[in-house]
Amino acid sequence: MKYFPAFWVITLFLFASCSDDSGNPNTENDIPFVTDHFAVDAAGNTYLAGFDQVSSNNQDPFIHKKNSRGETLWRLRYEETPVDGRAVLVAWNEGRLYAVMTVDGGSVTTNSITRHQVVPGAFEGVFQSGYGVGGGPRVSLVMEIDTETGKIKKGTFITARLTDGNTNALLVPQIGFSNGRIVLRAVAAAWPPGAGTSYVRFPNISDADRIEDAFWLRYEMELDFSRISKADLLQSTF
Repeated sequence: MKYFPAFWVITLFLFASCSDDSGNPNTENDIPFVTDHFAVDAAGNTYLAGFDQVSSNNQDPFIHKKNSRGETLWRLRYEETPVDGRAVLVAWNEGRLYAVMTVDGGSVTTNSITRHQVVPGAFEGVFQSGYGVGGGPRVSLVMEIDTETGKIKKGTFITARLTDGNTNALLVPQIGFSNGRIVLRAVAAAWPPGAGTSYVRFPNISDADRIEDAFWLRYEMELDFSRISKADLLQSTF
């Protein structure tokens, strides 16, 4: 089973790409990618993403909202199961709060990330509604957060897959927004998805396309999380 090497030092934006969708990739210089675990809104409220170390080998993801005086308005854990989870990014776009979280497996309990702190229907009609088959590799969820309650309004999993179809690692260390879409930079340990409304292996890809033993990618996703509209395989790291 493939996992990531220890290369998580994020550098800036020089790359070339090839696309499995028509047209040329957008100019990255126009997109302010976010790598932060905190965000501040126009009223001075702060949103902090992180995780609680609830046992020696288990983490639960949280987002903590405080007002300008430092007072807690809400603090939610988004899954409270034996599956490891972390909230890793928060970002603003046109008055909406977006977050990236990770989980290391799937769960169907009431405390799982798709059931615990969600608006009804949050994971319906989206690109990928669950973790998939197999457990252990760390995968990403991208979501919109209700700023009043902290609950997940809408969200999707994004995963890579092994040749046998089992879920494998895919991480999203950067998020941005362009032309009414969510733009993601991702790193996959196994076969990443291409464009579409559900997982389809990125076309015309082979192990020769790996850099530092991983695939480096750029995705454009619709704001309702219903599809990956554009998928680019990058020719260098970011």
